[in-house]
Amino acid sequence: MTCRASRISRRNALFLTATCAGGLVGISVFAEDSLSDGSQEPQANDFDVPFLVPEYSPKSKRELRRDLNSMQYRVTQEAGTETAFRNLYWNNKRKGLYRCVVCELPLFTSDTKFKSGTGWPSFYAPLSNQVVGVKKDWKMVFPRIEVHCARCKSHLGHVFDDGPAPTGKRFCMNSASFKFETAAEVEEAPVQQDRSQPAPQADTQ
Repeated sequence: MTCRASRISRRNALFLTATCAGGLVGISVFAEDSLSDGSQEPQANDFDVPFLVPEYSPKSKRELRRDLNSMQYRVTQEAGTETAFRNLYWNNKRKGLYRCVVCELPLFTSDTKFKSGTGWPSFYAPLSNQVVGVKKDWKMVFPRIEVHCARCKSHLGHVFDDGPAPTGKRFCMNSASFKFETAAEVEEAPVQQDRSQPAPQADTQ
């Protein structure tokens, strides 16, 4: 079996992704003293991912309130949290791609989604080291690591150190932060020129 590793770089997180026969393999390492302040995150539409990245211009609060429903706005713009087991994708078993609901940046695929038992959609790695940012969250009595979209800064959820192999990470996300595309819809859409990773495979059963 041969694997091809993508380039890796970032102060706040290291994600090593490889294309293998078995699908996406992810390794992530977080250092508490190297969490991103946002200065090294990709700008505008400069994202090296194998899926279509629609262009995006920042929206005003008024535009966001118009375009998002109340839960989507509360989660993405006010760092709210959905109710466990009562959200759209916690038990979604379909193959596909999870995009940011605000700017449509590809964030996660079904290849790294797993059953966490928490009632929220959980992943052991994002699509790329570029697409998410992290920062310390002191809203509770203990610090947590908040995860946001690297482009529009929308709140996605938190990441914890109790996930499965190969990363040991659990990206506990809010369904309201996502726009889901099935594998069939992904296959029909245009893609970036450098398609270094395969699209999620559609179910054949």
